[in-house]
Amino acid sequence: MDTVLSIREYDSATNDSVGIVIDVIRASSTMVTLLDQGCQRVYTLAAPDATRKLAKERGMLTSGEWQGIKLKGFDMENSPAEVLCHPVRNREVALCTSNGTRVIETARGCLELFIGCLLNARACVSAAIITAQAAQCEITIVCAGQYGRFVLDDAYCAGYLLMEMEKAAAESGFVLRFSDASKAARKLVEAYPDARTAFKESASGQRLLEIGGNEDFEYCLQTNLSAAVPQMKVEQNLIWFDDWNQ
Repeated sequence: MDTVLSIREYDSATNDSVGIVIDVIRASSTMVTLLDQGCQRVYTLAAPDATRKLAKERGMLTSGEWQGIKLKGFDMENSPAEVLCHPVRNREVALCTSNGTRVIETARGCLELFIGCLLNARACVSAAIITAQAAQCEITIVCAGQYGRFVLDDAYCAGYLLMEMEKAAAESGFVLRFSDASKAARKLVEAYPDARTAFKESASGQRLLEIGGNEDFEYCLQTNLSAAVPQMKVEQNLIWFDDWNQ
């Protein structure tokens, strides 16, 4: 088990592993919620103009933000709470965000790539373990961070996923080997009384609360609410996700 605490530390050698990208506030949580609400596919793009173009060509909904603010002309913000109120069932969504979708582009070379957050922690861990055991490879958690820098909320979420992996290992009788970065992320969970406290101290959490995203903040704190596990597919150089369980 390895953990990339900042995308600046990402090494192409990680491409030999099963990857889990975390952008808990909010891209990961939005993607999980979209699939939970019956969205067929979530396409992730790094640039707003490319997102608008793809959505127009294929009749998709758009979701996205830049520095926390909804992108002009988009149907939805990068907001799990807003997804709950939007008719996304049986639709495809093009998603563009400040951090998460850009990190997905960087990590796309992994053997398999999943999206994780607190909402789907246990389900995501299960999918990653099954896939890594079949491929006989490592698992690498990739924290999106904020504009390439370390942020506390993603590292805390990584530690929570590692805790779920420890539970799965104990139940199934296999041994996990943690890198130093994974050990550090795991210790973060022990250092804070709960996710709310950690998120309130994080730059991402503070920014979300500053712009009035209290509903999203509370929603992203929930653990093991969803069984949806976004799994990356690539088609004609376009990255999209559907549910690993389907």
